[in-house]
Amino acid sequence: MSNDSDKKRLSVLLINNYFPPEVGAASHLYYYLAKELLKRGHEVTVLTGIPRYNVDKSVYNYYLGKLKNNKYFSEIVEGIKVIRVKLPFVERNQLFRRGIEHFEIASKLFKYSKLPLKNVDISLVYSPPLTLYWTAKKIRKLTGAPYILNVQDLFPQYAIDLGVLKNKFIISFFKNIEKKAYCSADLITVHSENNKKYVNNITEQQEKIVVVENWIDNNLITPGSKDNEFAIENQLTDKFVVSFAGTLGFAQDIEIIIKTANELKDYNEIVFLIVGDGVKKSESQILIEKYNLKNIVMLPTVTKEKYPLVLHSSDISLATLHKNVKTPTIPSKILSIMSAGIPIIASMNLNGDAPKLIEKANAGYTVPAGDYKSMSEKILLLFKNKELKEELGKNGRKYIEENLSVRTAADKYEKLFQEVIKTSKVKHS
Repeated sequence: MSNDSDKKRLSVLLINNYFPPEVGAASHLYYYLAKELLKRGHEVTVLTGIPRYNVDKSVYNYYLGKLKNNKYFSEIVEGIKVIRVKLPFVERNQLFRRGIEHFEIASKLFKYSKLPLKNVDISLVYSPPLTLYWTAKKIRKLTGAPYILNVQDLFPQYAIDLGVLKNKFIISFFKNIEKKAYCSADLITVHSENNKKYVNNITEQQEKIVVVENWIDNNLITPGSKDNEFAIENQLTDKFVVSFAGTLGFAQDIEIIIKTANELKDYNEIVFLIVGDGVKKSESQILIEKYNLKNIVMLPTVTKEKYPLVLHSSDISLATLHKNVKTPTIPSKILSIMSAGIPIIASMNLNGDAPKLIEKANAGYTVPAGDYKSMSEKILLLFKNKELKEELGKNGRKYIEENLSVRTAADKYEKLFQEVIKTSKVKHS
């Protein structure tokens, strides 16, 4: 933490479609950053909706009750002011409705909450949904606060690659929004050099695109004992556990995990643990039944408090993406796995950024997307070599501590905030 006495205290607005108690990379990423910025003396406000994703409908109804007859309400979460706006509960498999929802979110976040947002110095916006750039743009017009667009997933390209977006008119429509979002932002942050190249191809404004690698709170996600309540409850303590925890969506390849489990079904000590929910869950359950597999444990999404115990219960953890995912993404679960000090085996296109990170950190292995034979071989290698398994886990933890902690990210964002505010004042003076 910086001790510079002349460092200005800022009022930072984080705009994100997700925030705890919602579980997932997007909500956790901004939760970690908000807490770190708060520690450094900044005022932090999060503008988001009432919880809707990866939470039970009862959680949504609870927050709906807190709204009473209002369109938004404010609450304090660990010192962070969170403004929650009333938004609909949309099932994940309703793709067309979710597309409409992106515009609904952007409009309502601004419309219903502009009154408490008069004293913002700068906004940091999570994308996707891309449409949130419009919210930040409106807040900039209202308050004069510049905004940084934090591009995490390259939408609509990844949806095109996965075949989720096919209609030429809709693709052209979202491509137009993408260009407007990038050009409108005062600054754009991306999490890798390849992402920077992609965004620059659209904006041709390389000077306003900065790489800030994704981060994790390595004090919350730490190495821990396998002898914990989660492992005991699910009878995992005496098993060699290969886990996958996260969204079971279009981008994630769950089939390779099931095929790998089928390949290793004769190893009684090896258990595959799949923790999560999503549009591909029922399809995955059908495939498990088809193979008649007894070595897979499927559990629903856990809370952010329980998530570290899932990792502590694991000997290896997996990150998988379909071969059609060609955008250079680094799944945030990779950082969590490394921070927990366990080795990672990733299955994805080998020319992306994630394989480079795993290799650079020497924290595990990457196999080609869909290659369950190679995944099986790597699992067996670590199953039979405990020292190698522990060494790779320690390497990952060390790399996180030295390079990808939330402290490092906050250092970078503090500097960027000051620079963007200064540049914005000069521009509008």
